[in-house]
Amino acid sequence: MIAACLMASLAAAQETGPATPGAKPEAKPIEKDYYQRSLETYEFRKAARSGPERGREIFYYKCWFCHNEYTKNAPQLTGLYGHETLLSGLPVNDANVKDRIRNGGAGMAAYKYTLSEADIDDLVSFVRDKCCWDSDAPPLNPRYQAR
Repeated sequence: MIAACLMASLAAAQETGPATPGAKPEAKPIEKDYYQRSLETYEFRKAARSGPERGREIFYYKCWFCHNEYTKNAPQLTGLYGHETLLSGLPVNDANVKDRIRNGGAGMAAYKYTLSEADIDDLVSFVRDKCCWDSDAPPLNPRYQAR
């Protein structure tokens, strides 16, 4: 039985192996199952597929623990686009805010390896248009349906 399984796996490996000796086999793209809730959580897609509502979720998981109404060390982001400049002195616009998220700054982590460009776009759209909320009334769970 074990020998049959070993032979079958060896035959499968030879069928999908490289056409030329010494070449590495091509990797197949991994299929994603969006019915798994863990994948939605990992990709920050529980609230929405894109846009400010997805940005709200990213803000909650990545930004809120420093940029909340109780903090003394990090600036609150409510009304950020109403200010003329960032703490660095640069004007407040999408490009400078995205650059600050990507590269961090004094006392702020850089997220260029953690967040994709789509993540940063959604996060900035939330900070610009809808930011932020009162911790006593966090955003509603979109999956909950009152009866």
